[in-house]
Amino acid sequence: MKLILALVATSSVIVAPKCAAFTSLPNISKNQARIQRTSGLGPLPAFKFPSFAEEEPTIQTSIDPPDESIVNAIFEPVTDACILALRLSTCAFMIHHGLDKIQNVNGFSVNVVAKFFGFLPGDPSFWTLSAAATQVGGSVLLALGILSRPVSFSMMMTMIVAVVFHLLNTGPEGFPLAVVSQHSYNYELAAMYVGVLAYFSASGAGRFSVDEKLLGGELELYDKALDKVFNNVSEVEVEEEEKVKVSFKLPW
Repeated sequence: MKLILALVATSSVIVAPKCAAFTSLPNISKNQARIQRTSGLGPLPAFKFPSFAEEEPTIQTSIDPPDESIVNAIFEPVTDACILALRLSTCAFMIHHGLDKIQNVNGFSVNVVAKFFGFLPGDPSFWTLSAAATQVGGSVLLALGILSRPVSFSMMMTMIVAVVFHLLNTGPEGFPLAVVSQHSYNYELAAMYVGVLAYFSASGAGRFSVDEKLLGGELELYDKALDKVFNNVSEVEVEEEEKVKVSFKLPW
């Protein structure tokens, strides 16, 4: 009987699978257990379940900005072309007002400047020729797109004076709903010029201009000029301070 039990025990040891999951853990000391925990050794792989809490969070990458839309690609060139057409047509209509003043200096000086703006100092013909030069020269410069903002502003001022003249001469004429015999208010054209020139005074001549194509941008040109002026002023002040320090001597 004892022989049979011994044979059964021996055969079970031979047949049983030698898997680490079914073997008993060896006796280890506390130090060895601590080393295994710190070194990352844990339960047997067969009994270790995945931990969802240890998963690294996904990082959302930045999305590249979309390309230029088809609408912008279509309307931006159209807008630039419309601004160019508005600028050229305004200058083409404006220039004849200056030429008219040059040909009729006396009439404009007596009937407009002296009559309605007599408070201005100097000869009325000076103001007539100044307005004419502004309108003629400004039309040429604005058409080319050279120094567009100050040029447009100076032309706008002449048109504001024209609006004031018409309001003093004929009044508001029932603006805005009155129907007048001449089919338009006397100051209507001058007021339209004021609006258009105010736009160019604020925004410049647009893409198709000498300011943008050759001068590197109108605002950038003004920035460079101001930087040179202020840098020169600061250099002069420093030189004067150095001269004062050198000339000043202590009495002892």
